[in-house]
Amino acid sequence: MPGVAVIALPQTLLATALVASLAANVWLFAGRSAAERDLARAESRLSAERAARERERADAAVALAEATEQARQTEAQWRARHQEVQAHAQTKARAAATDAARARDAIDSLQRRAEIIAAQCANPTRDSAAPDPSFAGRGQAAADPGAVLAQLLRGVTQAAAELAALADARGVAGTACERAYEATMPAKTPPTQP
Repeated sequence: MPGVAVIALPQTLLATALVASLAANVWLFAGRSAAERDLARAESRLSAERAARERERADAAVALAEATEQARQTEAQWRARHQEVQAHAQTKARAAATDAARARDAIDSLQRRAEIIAAQCANPTRDSAAPDPSFAGRGQAAADPGAVLAQLLRGVTQAAAELAALADARGVAGTACERAYEATMPAKTPPTQP
């Protein structure tokens, strides 16, 4: 039987080698399959990450578009409010100019009347208006008080007109500035009453 054992040995070796080769192929195949599965999982995760980034980009683009539109609307509201403020200021300035013209007309009328009164005082036609002899030698200014009064009235009214025009211009500009500032501020909600 020594011959049979020799023949069986190479077959056993052959069978063992075949089983080992098969096991190695299965192991390599299984290893490849695991590697391929890992690769497939990694590609799936990468695709999911890419999709998530694309959604984030799309959401950011939508948010940017909405914010841009909101900013445009806010700017348009501010521009409209500023135009209203400017129109209101121009209306006030025109009204102030009209009032100033009426005041100048009233001042001119008052000055003409003062000049008439001064002329009447300078040339009295009544005897009761004759200078009192007890005032003689007291100075020339007392001789024509109507002219002094007319000159004083003219100076006062001219200064008052200039100050009024300046005050009107500054008042209109100040109010317009306040309203323009308020137009850029967010709308305030009134406090709730308890």
